[in-house]
Amino acid sequence: MTTEDARLSLSLRILSGPLAFAAVRSLPLEGLEASGHLALACYAWVVAWWATRPVPWAVTGFLPLLIFPISGVMAFRDATALYGQRVFPFLLGVMLFGHAFRKHGLAKRIAFGILSLPGVAASGHRLVLMMLVVTAALSALVDDAAAVAIMIPIALSVTQFATETRAGDTGAARAPRLQTASCLAVLYGSAAGGLATPVGVPFNPLAISLLEQLTAYRISFMQWTLTGTLMAIAVVPLYYLVLVVMSRPEVSTVSGGAAFFSARRRELGPLGPGEKNVLAVLIIMVAFWLAPSVVTVEFLDLWIVPTVGMVLLFLLPVRWKTREMTLETNDLQTGVLWNVVFLVVSGTAMASALAGLGVAAWLGGLIEGGVSAAALPWFAGVVTPALSHLTSGTATTSMISTVLFPVAESLGYNSAILARIIAGTALAVSLPWAGAASSTAFASGTISFGDMFRIGVVATLLTMIAITVLSMVLVPALGAYSS
Repeated sequence: MTTEDARLSLSLRILSGPLAFAAVRSLPLEGLEASGHLALACYAWVVAWWATRPVPWAVTGFLPLLIFPISGVMAFRDATALYGQRVFPFLLGVMLFGHAFRKHGLAKRIAFGILSLPGVAASGHRLVLMMLVVTAALSALVDDAAAVAIMIPIALSVTQFATETRAGDTGAARAPRLQTASCLAVLYGSAAGGLATPVGVPFNPLAISLLEQLTAYRISFMQWTLTGTLMAIAVVPLYYLVLVVMSRPEVSTVSGGAAFFSARRRELGPLGPGEKNVLAVLIIMVAFWLAPSVVTVEFLDLWIVPTVGMVLLFLLPVRWKTREMTLETNDLQTGVLWNVVFLVVSGTAMASALAGLGVAAWLGGLIEGGVSAAALPWFAGVVTPALSHLTSGTATTSMISTVLFPVAESLGYNSAILARIIAGTALAVSLPWAGAASSTAFASGTISFGDMFRIGVVATLLTMIAITVLSMVLVPALGAYSS
């Protein structure tokens, strides 16, 4: 792209926001108050810039702080109050824990430990399956992008080892299908693990927060994890089937796979003080999350626990003599995806504004007339992955939840089911630019755009159906919500 083309592209992307704003403002929206009309136009601007990205997502999310006071929709003080969302400290704590998990090597140790089990690395097919399973386990504990960043180098070393140990290999043989399947298994495993717990992907807590904000439903950590774990177990075989059929591994047997991973694990040495601290914090966080299902503890809920973990990580020493802690000041810059954090916060802020100004109810009335209660979960299941490939999964979750939760309420449909469907189908895996996890996997250099797209589309369709059906069955059957 020439400099002139780049300038034209940027200019068009910048103009997309004001044009979207002007287009919505020009529409005769009967039944919507003037303040709500302007808020909806502002939201259109925000969504347009979230999709085209002329500026960072976080910057776009703060547009209401300019537009609302200037237009008279609300005072600046009231607009800033919209951004005081509890999802902010939750994500901050979760991301810093994931960073500590990766920084001190505990994630690698766990991965190598599982892969060194006898029989696990005995064939190309088993390697693909275990990449899926191990990444899913990690992604249930840390952010999906962090899980992919940890596992991609392991997947590449695995496929290189498997290729070199093929019977009759001269050192020049390659196994491109095994490489593709292994690296995509890491990406798909992060998506499966993201289903399991609220900490797996950023839009899980976003969906839960919006559910509590816009409806009478509540979901605890245990309730989300109960259904999420079952869904993750169900979609892993689907991902595996898609991978081994559409990118069938060339390597039938792998000699010495367990020994290879055992050696890699031994290279890590004994458990270090940083790993012990991270493991201790993990146990404490899980205990606190599960405690409300056993005993009544007023202050313990889903949102406060990551803050507890974050404080402990900055207090627990690795080397007391040098005052080195498990996490330090520079980890606040390197360990937090600030662009994503403020995208989530601004998404919930916009949802609050649209609900408070009557826009969500007005949009719900429009959709309610064309979508029945029976069709609502399928509508969410189809629209969410389609939009998440155009913008981010977090932005899509915010947009779809804000509109559909009030619709579900008016139709008498369980909004907790929609929360599971929306969060479960929002992670895009078909395009390299669809999210941090996708771009990290594609950056490995072993996945072609064509393979990522054609395999990803099939995987998305199959898992969309599975997640929608399982959400409709599991959430009410297991009582995975409170009202």
